[in-house]
Amino acid sequence: MLRRWAPLLAGALSLGLMGLAPRPAPKGPPNIIVILADDLGTPDISAYGYRSAISTPNIDQLARRGVRFTRGYVSASVCSPSRAGLLSGQYQQRHGFEYLTPENDTDRGSHGLAPDQRLLPEPLKKAGYHTVAIGKWHLGNSPDRLPTARGFDEFYGFLGGETAYIDSRTPGATSVSVPYVGERSFTRKVASQVVGRWRAGSPEKTLINNDDRYLTDEFTDEAVRAITDRPKDRPFFMYLAYNAPHAPMQATAKYMARFPNEKDPVRRTYAAMISALDDGVGRVLGELDRQGVRDNTIVVFLADNGAATYLGISDCETLAGGKLSAYEGGARVPYIVSWPARWPKGQVDTRNVSSLDIYATAISAAGIPSDKPLDGVDLTPLMQPDRRREVVHDALFWRIGPEYAALSGDWKLFSNTRPGNWPWLFDLASDPRETQSVLFRRRDIVGSLKGKYDAWARQMKPSSWAPKETLQVMECGRVVFHDQ
Repeated sequence: MLRRWAPLLAGALSLGLMGLAPRPAPKGPPNIIVILADDLGTPDISAYGYRSAISTPNIDQLARRGVRFTRGYVSASVCSPSRAGLLSGQYQQRHGFEYLTPENDTDRGSHGLAPDQRLLPEPLKKAGYHTVAIGKWHLGNSPDRLPTARGFDEFYGFLGGETAYIDSRTPGATSVSVPYVGERSFTRKVASQVVGRWRAGSPEKTLINNDDRYLTDEFTDEAVRAITDRPKDRPFFMYLAYNAPHAPMQATAKYMARFPNEKDPVRRTYAAMISALDDGVGRVLGELDRQGVRDNTIVVFLADNGAATYLGISDCETLAGGKLSAYEGGARVPYIVSWPARWPKGQVDTRNVSSLDIYATAISAAGIPSDKPLDGVDLTPLMQPDRRREVVHDALFWRIGPEYAALSGDWKLFSNTRPGNWPWLFDLASDPRETQSVLFRRRDIVGSLKGKYDAWARQMKPSSWAPKETLQVMECGRVVFHDQ
């Protein structure tokens, strides 16, 4: 009996040991895809398990195939400064990029990330990567600031801060006007769609006249096409910057039908927009599988900042505040990384990481030395079992105008420098909703964080342009002043 079953037992044992053995090293540098959502809160997606979450099965699948960071931060809680930090690998204040760029697509001024600041696609392209940008840019509109002047071989998208998702007259389209909640009340109007295609070597765009198609689906179509038609003898880098679920609030009947029980039209449209985004993630992952390149492709999913809770959407109670604020709901974002060939699967990491780390991680994975000091770190070595307890960042910092915040471990110093206001000190371990300041009980922590912030601030530059206005908005009953 034993002789009869021995070969089968040996085979099963061999397969088991193979499953425990480390994977062979991937052949060649990895493909890299950064998927960036716009104004998406961590409590909005089901991957993080919050009660208020919208079902996002494809983003959930990405988390199961990678590492989900519970404390993933961006370097600004508003669109364009956050993107500048992500793509440069440095705090945007090092380059005087503190406030939003102008919204006008035709602007030819000097706003945006200066041309002498090297962005992630540039070293990757020099190393042989095919580089593609799709979606929202928001880092400058002059010819020397276009994506195709910053290292991308091609760009399909729009240059400003927002555009329409679909012509509101299209059958089946839903468009919902949303009033702001602030010191003055006005309603955001649905803009017209302005999308173009650019190629490297020319500042001229080809205008795309198809605004009867839903833009989230259109960006996904472009991403799938770019993966399918890529040069097969080169690795590729894709920056897929969806504008969902940023206003204007628009969706199609296909996605609205998924939420029949939501009676509030704004929240229902918001959920539909996130569902369309999730479908896009699923189609991108599916195409990687079909092309047989999933294992050696780094996929990063994150948002540029938290949800625009001042529009009366999303959850700003589980995490305080949202977009425009340095509260956790504004600066902490969904942050998931998958690289099956090198990173663990299905892991949850509770350390403080930053969008600044994406640059360092990408160029290290591609085997490219950095030619400039980076504020981010290479995360890949820190994902190995023997280094999972190491601190990633001693401290992280935020600043916009007179407001700043500093985070070290669980301690967060949140300072409002307007006259008459005390700063706050929050212990995120015991008070994740940032409801009670312990400023006077832990003066030692205050002094330490203030010293770290001051040292950081001395390295930064003043803003290269003045804010166009100061907004006062309500974040779940909290007043937030924001220069933009």
